[in-house]
Amino acid sequence: MKPFKYLYGPVPSRRLGRSVGIDLVPFKICTYNCIYCQIGKTTQKTLARAEYVPVLEILEEVNRFLKEETSAIDYLSLAGSGEPTLHSGIRSIIEGIKKITSIPVAVITNGSLLYLEEVRQDLLEADVVLPSLDAVSPETFSKINRPDEGLSVKKVIEGLEKFRKIYKGQIWLEILFCRGVNDSEDELSIMKETIDRIQPDKIHLNTVVRPPSEKWVLPLHETEMEKIRDFLGEKAEMISGFNRHPSSALERDIKEEVLKILKRRPLSISDLSEGLGIPEEELDRHLKPLTQERKIQTRIFSGSVYYEIKS
Repeated sequence: MKPFKYLYGPVPSRRLGRSVGIDLVPFKICTYNCIYCQIGKTTQKTLARAEYVPVLEILEEVNRFLKEETSAIDYLSLAGSGEPTLHSGIRSIIEGIKKITSIPVAVITNGSLLYLEEVRQDLLEADVVLPSLDAVSPETFSKINRPDEGLSVKKVIEGLEKFRKIYKGQIWLEILFCRGVNDSEDELSIMKETIDRIQPDKIHLNTVVRPPSEKWVLPLHETEMEKIRDFLGEKAEMISGFNRHPSSALERDIKEEVLKILKRRPLSISDLSEGLGIPEEELDRHLKPLTQERKIQTRIFSGSVYYEIKS
């Protein structure tokens, strides 16, 4: 089977079930350089939109994947190694996917470019848009997201409000909390006021669950997250772990699939097991030689072992 250049997965998603990711920009081109990012520090921070990867090649890969894949897929997710709305052809990609499959299309975005009319229009055909908003005050926004100098939190919020007025699909707003950064009572109060204006369909509360780009970043405890959930109201929910039953393992090069997925983000053995549909005991037999060959390494975070590409 010919490897995919832009597609990866299926991977376990705590929000989207078995999701196939589609990378629209090279690693790691983004509008932010978030302190908590699980795939590392931004290498090119920009607001410049361009056809970073060819639209036709992406659609060809999606079409080939749909012909080759035999297991059930919940979503095709435009996400990956950077900010997907930086891709100037994202509208053509969404529309092209909708023509060849009924699998829902999700866009996982930091929401930073929704202040642009063209970006808001580009996302209208997606089934669900999952923007993030980790802070509302300018100081906290700068500290946690470290945005491009052309961005302000005011622009980001206005973009989200304008998008809500024209978008008919689902908006699932994610807030990721870092201890001592964006979890103060003052920040939460103005966050709640802002969310009321944005009117998302769901509010997904997250904290640092995988190794972050900055080692000093720490997660909130479960009880603290529950308190925030109760404060933000009935739309708010803590993102639970992926709990689907793994599908049967197919005959394939498991080592190559492991390496491909770990290039995107660190994962625990349970994450890998459920994403690949392989029992942990069997998967462990493939992880050990990859570790011995120094292709991957382990890292402890919050008491759990994560596998990542050897740096």
